[in-house]
Amino acid sequence: MPNLRRALRFLVPLLLFGPSFAGFQLEAQSTPSAKYVLQWSDNFAGGVLDVTKWNYRTDIKAKSAQLPANVSVDTGGHMNVALRQQHFAGQEFTGGGIVSKASFRYGYFQVKAKTTTNPGWHSAFWMFAGSGATTYASGAFTEIDDFEIDSGAPDVISMGMLDWLHGKVVASKRCNANYKPGWSTAGGYHIYGLEWTEQEITYYLDGSKICTQPYPPTQYTHDPLNIWLTAIGYSSEVAVKDPSSSVSFAQVAFYIRDYYIENGEPGYVEYGSGWQGSSLPGYSNIPGRVACQAGASASYTPTILQSGTYDVQLYMVPNADADPAARLTIQHLGGSTTKTINFATGSTGWVDLGSYPFAVGAGGSLTNTNSGAGCTRTSMVKFVRR
Repeated sequence: MPNLRRALRFLVPLLLFGPSFAGFQLEAQSTPSAKYVLQWSDNFAGGVLDVTKWNYRTDIKAKSAQLPANVSVDTGGHMNVALRQQHFAGQEFTGGGIVSKASFRYGYFQVKAKTTTNPGWHSAFWMFAGSGATTYASGAFTEIDDFEIDSGAPDVISMGMLDWLHGKVVASKRCNANYKPGWSTAGGYHIYGLEWTEQEITYYLDGSKICTQPYPPTQYTHDPLNIWLTAIGYSSEVAVKDPSSSVSFAQVAFYIRDYYIENGEPGYVEYGSGWQGSSLPGYSNIPGRVACQAGASASYTPTILQSGTYDVQLYMVPNADADPAARLTIQHLGGSTTKTINFATGSTGWVDLGSYPFAVGAGGSLTNTNSGAGCTRTSMVKFVRR
């Protein structure tokens, strides 16, 4: 029964995703590769926020408290954040925003946005683990800022990443801290995009590449991220001179090409007994799992949205007590292929298990089964579109 509950815990989030967005169209859509496919989106239809997809940002930061009442959806498909001079929780101003309930790792993020003419406000389209109840969620590591725009300089866009540890920023690297597009971001809607891959982050504006920065998993921890669309009071000159000048977002989307599954994430299920946390870190310093019982297994099942050939790779963390004859079974469109891998020797890193055809859906998988001769440690598995 514990294993069944664990399986359900990991499989239920898959319902958040799926190829059910055929009606979604983004103006000037320009994903970096034709191999990307839409996985998740919201075009803010219906005049009300879809709370099955979003949490409200409700923290207190800088010069404002963030309130759900400041978030509205109009009939034109825009999510608007009202900026108010209003006393709340010791602050004299209130802002707001929304945070996706679904989390994502590598792929292409995109949104349309228009900022404000009111002074002292900070608008952002950014990715960070959390629900919006607090600015920093315990255990969060990666923050990627597709755009940060201060209303005092609406013609300047800052793009970059931060690395967090125990609630403190330990690294901050801007890809472009002062990009000037030649127009005001408060003057109209523009399309902001960000591609996050295993090794780097690339920033886009209206379909054009702006800059790329390295972001290797060996140096930083790549945890799954939520999408934040927010506006907060930020500087001493904060004011609401024009109550009608809200910060507005539309047509937010996430596109996926390659499927990465880590232990504890949707698509990962453990079977058998003896599973526990491992003292050895795995991919990108993410804590691993371990079981030393014969027959114990861990399965990785991606929900494929675009059929094709995928390279299947497993991140190996070798150790003297590891299983020297682990059975790796790949279930694919052509049937089933099993390989034996020695986890007791070798180097830490990716092990290539071959290329296989996969159909749309959750019919394919990789299962790592313990042979009884050592311990099975799990880490990241990836299915890379060719």
